[in-house]
Amino acid sequence: MRILFIENRYKTFFFEKIAIELLKKDHEIFWLIQNKDFAPTMKKAKIFNIPYPKNNFVNRGEKQIEYIEEAIVSDRQVSFFKKKGIEYFYYYNSKIKEILDEVKPNIVFGEATAFHELLTIGNCKEQNILFLNPVTCRYPVGRFSFYKYDTLDPFSGSGEILEREEAIEIIDVIVNKTIRPDYMKNIAKSKREKSLDKIKKIASYYKGDKYNIPNPFIKLNLEKEKKRNIEKWDLSSYSRVEKDSKFAILYPLQMQPEANLDVWGRKYKDQSKLIRSISETIPDDAILFIKPNPKSNYELNKDLLRVVSNCKNIRALHHSVSMEHAFNNSDLIITVTGTVAIESVLANKPVVTLVETINNEAKNCKFINSLEHLNEIIKRVRNNKFEEIDLDEKIDFINKINKTSFKGLLTDPYTNVNVISDRNTEKVINAFEKVLSEI
Repeated sequence: MRILFIENRYKTFFFEKIAIELLKKDHEIFWLIQNKDFAPTMKKAKIFNIPYPKNNFVNRGEKQIEYIEEAIVSDRQVSFFKKKGIEYFYYYNSKIKEILDEVKPNIVFGEATAFHELLTIGNCKEQNILFLNPVTCRYPVGRFSFYKYDTLDPFSGSGEILEREEAIEIIDVIVNKTIRPDYMKNIAKSKREKSLDKIKKIASYYKGDKYNIPNPFIKLNLEKEKKRNIEKWDLSSYSRVEKDSKFAILYPLQMQPEANLDVWGRKYKDQSKLIRSISETIPDDAILFIKPNPKSNYELNKDLLRVVSNCKNIRALHHSVSMEHAFNNSDLIITVTGTVAIESVLANKPVVTLVETINNEAKNCKFINSLEHLNEIIKRVRNNKFEEIDLDEKIDFINKINKTSFKGLLTDPYTNVNVISDRNTEKVINAFEKVLSEI
């Protein structure tokens, strides 16, 4: 089978371990590289390095290509790091198309984060090539799924069913918040490791990768602005959810830039605009509480501060407010693609999602395609008509995620070095082999 992997900085080095093992199974391995500083060194694989564009941009033309325009909308360089010009998207798209035409892969593995990955996904859709994004499924912990293209729709799965007692135990630790998803378990880095990472990225930037690596001066200014915004947020925030006998709605901010919102929730990536729309939609006797991420990033911007300040029915929660407190004291949760949806299902907390996922297969997790339907949901919650699920249905729900996922940690070795352990690598390879056997 002809397998194409897409370079994704440090994650490439984990993918390389997988690719080496797949090579032993007589698969043909190919690589598409956007940043050659993160290229694999494995032998017997054909590597396509896309040269950094100089003056050889491809003209955008009058006819815009939808998936390229979507990639531009989702791109963190354009959205957050003030990258000027978009002609390079069309240059890279032409190069990616050439590579796919030459390789003719049976399957492509990569993330759905960076612009070159999103362009590859667009081309794969057009050519009917399966693109899979292996990434954590959040819960149960220690598992990951292969998501199709730029969606949260899982492909295949282990088919593993949890024993009843084990399922109940997993449900309890999730509901009681005594366990965190894998992506929240960051391993502390030494000053030396952080410095080497910065040096490598800055060096790559000046060697030509101005397309996935931000301008270091712009990033520095953004970091300073972020710090000021966090301070301003907390100065005018609330230390608890004070309902004042009103209906309390909780919107947990999703961190940006991140694929979970910028790609999977592209329509709602402007959270300040979304929050204003929610504020304008909800009834007069409702309050919208905004819970910031404990590690707020660029989502907490001046526009959001302005919206929160100008809307009387919005209350910003202090960064010190725990998710447990905010969750327990709210009547309804609204999220785009947040992990809180799974937690809400298992706790029977009314929840609405703005993107449809596997979580909406639980009858107590409602998907709405427009905020016009929000007040209908609020009425159902108030009248105690919002559906709940019993223990057996909770077990079925957690098993659905378990069956469509695989054992293994899926991240990059910089974030968590344990990902490249022999034990974890073996688990992940087994998952890759099962997926390949089904194509």
